[in-house]
Amino acid sequence: MSWLVSLLTGGVVKQFTGPLLEAHRQRLEASNSADRIAAEQEIARLEAARDIALAESSDRWSATRIGRLLIVVPFGCWWAAVFAVSIVNPLLGLSWSIDDIPPRFWDASLILIPAIILGDAGASFARRHRG
Repeated sequence: MSWLVSLLTGGVVKQFTGPLLEAHRQRLEASNSADRIAAEQEIARLEAARDIALAESSDRWSATRIGRLLIVVPFGCWWAAVFAVSIVNPLLGLSWSIDDIPPRFWDASLILIPAIILGDAGASFARRHRG
């Protein structure tokens, strides 16, 4: 079970451990109050980013996460395919084409993608201003 937990959150924790240790070291070694304050601000920024990343990784089934997986990821893959084909076609003399997304999906994406972005922003705002 601990292997699974470390797999799901270990990357998040490891990503912030080194920079946080460095920021704490800089705070301890600060020669004046300006350096100490700058280090404390960096520590606060890193801790906030870590907390958001941990909250996101622990909430696997949130509406915004599912929306990202079902809407944003496929659109990203589609755009990547469009760009890849536009680069490969002239280089290799091919005539590949990428089909357009059906109009009903475009219409849904015009509502869902901004909703996902607003949901992420609202969740981030709520975490920052919690008690």
